[in-house]
Amino acid sequence: MPRVYSIPSAQPRMLAMVPHRTPEAVVRGRIDAWVDAWSSDACATDMEVLRPLMGKGPLNMMSDFGSDIALSDSFDTYQAIWMPVLRETFRSWQVAIASDVDIRASQSLASAAYFTLFEGETHEGTAMIQRQAVTAVWEIQDGEWRLVQEHTSVDSEGRMA
Repeated sequence: MPRVYSIPSAQPRMLAMVPHRTPEAVVRGRIDAWVDAWSSDACATDMEVLRPLMGKGPLNMMSDFGSDIALSDSFDTYQAIWMPVLRETFRSWQVAIASDVDIRASQSLASAAYFTLFEGETHEGTAMIQRQAVTAVWEIQDGEWRLVQEHTSVDSEGRMA
């Protein structure tokens, strides 16, 4: 009778039992982490909680307010633009996803389009709500999906209803 030899699997036994997550599912998790971190609780004094989600190297971050546009080419520039605005204007703030999230992904690059609601309370006690259209590009860097480009348009005039 011939001898039967078992051929070891290239994948450890425990890993073979873990379901493979699609790039879209992983990117969606990163988007949720990004949105959850955009709050006064997480970013009370700085935005360092966002740094691990952002790409290393040059970034392309654009926020369109209709008559004003803010551009950031690095995490430090992004933080330098946003933290003073948030601290000087708001007592508290948060962002929430307000639509489906459309994600298209390859093995190393993904784009996502969705709407968010920014809700804040000013130091004077006034509530502010802004709807924002977001398009984001995520790229695999060092084995992690990282945000490398974002374009946010604020619906300050009700154009995106």
